Amino acid sequence: MDSFFEQSKLVNAYDVDLNNRLKINTLFNYLQDVASEHAESLNLGFKDLIVKDLGWVLSWAKVQIEESPEFGETIKIRTWPKCRYKLFSLREFIVCNESGKVLYRVSTAWLLINVKTKRITDIKNLPQQIYYQPDQYAINEFPEKITSDKDKEILFCKKIRYTDLDINQHVNNTKYIELILDCYSAEYHKNNYLKSLTVSFISESFYGDDLEIRFAPKGSKEKFDVVEGINQKTSKQVFQALVEWAIPVLK
Repeated sequence: MDSFFEQSKLVNAYDVDLNNRLKINTLFNYLQDVASEHAESLNLGFKDLIVKDLGWVLSWAKVQIEESPEFGETIKIRTWPKCRYKLFSLREFIVCNESGKVLYRVSTAWLLINVKTKRITDIKNLPQQIYYQPDQYAINEFPEKITSDKDKEILFCKKIRYTDLDINQHVNNTKYIELILDCYSAEYHKNNYLKSLTVSFISESFYGDDLEIRFAPKGSKEKFDVVEGINQKTSKQVFQALVEWAIPVLK
């Protein structure tokens, strides 16, 4: 079985933001599409697992951004399973332009769950073995819990609606990426660019839930803003994120 998988994507007009840069939430959609197709080719995809009441859940992701493609560009996404780490199965991605220049480096951590009980289950229960490539990595890091004791301001609240839901009837993780980006004004997006993003997806949210989006800006000695989503009904953390920005260099 081929541990590596590559696919090209055309960046459409609705995939870019007001700066004509690929939106990070759209990048997440691309990555998950490619990961899904690779898993299907390995007989480890949705159709193969659902018959055993199993499914993959994205638990953590880190994206390092070198450069963002524009509308009309074609990008190449290469992915592979890196290793097993604790209960996680790690999958890496490198995204390049047509000239081979690296645009994004991405590391993700996935959990295998029983879709009926919602409990984490051992990867040994998979119908096929995963052939990892531990010496190949996009980002040489492993998932860690995001911790922050900084005071956070409630920026806004989000009521979960129909369009926020996915096939699993809960909020798709790309929606949380949108909420993170919405913590910043259009003017801020115009004058800065995202350098890195680390997100932990902690718990589910469902139709009708209200999420508090809380924000703590970086300090003078820190690199990252902190963003988190809290379910008002349960007081549970839904996601946490570290957000790193940079000022673009004028060409």
